[in-house]
Amino acid sequence: MKGKRPNGSTEEERPREAFEMPEEEDKTLVSLLCALTITVLSVAFFFVIGINDMIEDAGWSFQTSALPMVAIGVFRYACAYLAFHTVVFWMVRNPEPGRMFVVLHETSEEVMIQTKGIERIGTFSSWTLMVFGLAFFVAGTASWMTVFDLEVPPLLNALTVVLMPIAYGAAFITATVVRYVIIPEEINMKRPFGTFFKNYELVMHNYTAIFLAVDLFLVQAQLEWQFAIFPIYFGIVYVLFSYAYARRPRGYYIYSFLDPRITMAPVYLLGLLLACCLFYIGLWGMSMLIQWNTVLGGLALAFWVSRIVLFRRQVQDNPFAFQSSS
Repeated sequence: MKGKRPNGSTEEERPREAFEMPEEEDKTLVSLLCALTITVLSVAFFFVIGINDMIEDAGWSFQTSALPMVAIGVFRYACAYLAFHTVVFWMVRNPEPGRMFVVLHETSEEVMIQTKGIERIGTFSSWTLMVFGLAFFVAGTASWMTVFDLEVPPLLNALTVVLMPIAYGAAFITATVVRYVIIPEEINMKRPFGTFFKNYELVMHNYTAIFLAVDLFLVQAQLEWQFAIFPIYFGIVYVLFSYAYARRPRGYYIYSFLDPRITMAPVYLLGLLLACCLFYIGLWGMSMLIQWNTVLGGLALAFWVSRIVLFRRQVQDNPFAFQSSS
């Protein structure tokens, strides 16, 4: 027989109790307070710095180019249509389900799910694609109004100035994370990463950054470092969306690091918003370099883009390396 301890536990029960891990403290409230604080500070920054006046001053610069504005208008509308076609036909209406590894809100378990329809546009890269399309549609409309000597409404110019920096920051961080974090992780875990080279994935992760870089080079708009506040707003909205999305029935977190309950959630939130901001500032720096020396700036921008896009990845010891990219 197993002897009893003075506290009534057996010899086997005592060691088991000693190794019980305490439950992780729920950091949801801290995460929400962090998001609220950043929102208040960013709104205060907007008014204190006078960004509204900067928007008015920069609006015209998005409708100037060494190329004919007809060419810029065609290019921008083509980019807008690419985004629309990708979202509607290659994603939402695609009968082939998508594949995602998500974290269930109720159990905190990581599971693989198949997504169809509107559910496929809940990812950050999908939001990036949609803001990319909207930015080019708005900017393209203003370009065509310029072509036909029509007065561009101030609202259209303002939307262009706000949406383009958001697209810059989101597209470049998306391409970078996919190439250097997500795909290597899929390879290490022996998961089928060939899906990252399907048509709609290539548009979201590669072509958005490429075409934004082309527009940046051709138009050479008047960017300001203060416009980095706009990608931060975008990041805050997406984070709050992900929190709410996970709390619906059978909800889940598309990205495990955006679970507001985990200990590091506030840190991850700050990291995401800071990254969106810094990637835009990097492109602002590129725009300054292009204005100083077009050839040098263009080469630097092309090199940056070449290091973040990825159209094919082959790994000899991974059985999924040679999956079709169609």
